[in-house]
Amino acid sequence: MSVPQYRVKQGDCIMSIAETYGFFWETIWNHPGNVGLRQRRRDPNILFPGDIVVIPEKTPGSATAPTEQLTKFVKKTACVQVRLRLLDLKRQPRVNVDYIATVDGVNFRGQSDGGGYINIRVRPNAQQLKLKVTEGTKTDEYTLPLGSIDPIDELSGVQQRLTNLGYPCGSEQGTQGELTRAAIRAFQKEMNLNVTGELDDATRQKVEQLHGS
Repeated sequence: MSVPQYRVKQGDCIMSIAETYGFFWETIWNHPGNVGLRQRRRDPNILFPGDIVVIPEKTPGSATAPTEQLTKFVKKTACVQVRLRLLDLKRQPRVNVDYIATVDGVNFRGQSDGGGYINIRVRPNAQQLKLKVTEGTKTDEYTLPLGSIDPIDELSGVQQRLTNLGYPCGSEQGTQGELTRAAIRAFQKEMNLNVTGELDDATRQKVEQLHGS
């Protein structure tokens, strides 16, 4: 009997795959068939298109309940936390600014915390977040994809993180053209690294450290 497998698409993570198949994410991530995936990716939130995820067989459960009485069963629904940080042009946190975040038609309102962070709990298969940030008379609007960060050891993963940090790589995803080299040079200069425009280990590590994942 063959073991069911799922081929990862852009935007997938273990949480969204588990939601689709009706599992807790830990059940899939910790399955023995996924030991190679865990060793390669290390973070269940960061997969790469083409990765293979083994899907466990479902095992029926049972529960006891008194007869001739109404029994209520509650389905547990998983949520994941989206954590964003707002920085100004000098890379200082934007503290206590008002925001409205919209995910799947649901609005979340609040203020960034003392570190400029925003924390929102969403469904694992949410694909997009629209963020409106208001500070004084100025309002900024952003559209952010969810679950689409590639691993840091992939060029596209570095490009996505550089763009999130304010060093846009344009449409170059997975190929290193002049836009990416310019972004790398700007990042290396600001971080006091050796300015070459090439992606070396020190630059990759600094990108991951500053991005937080």
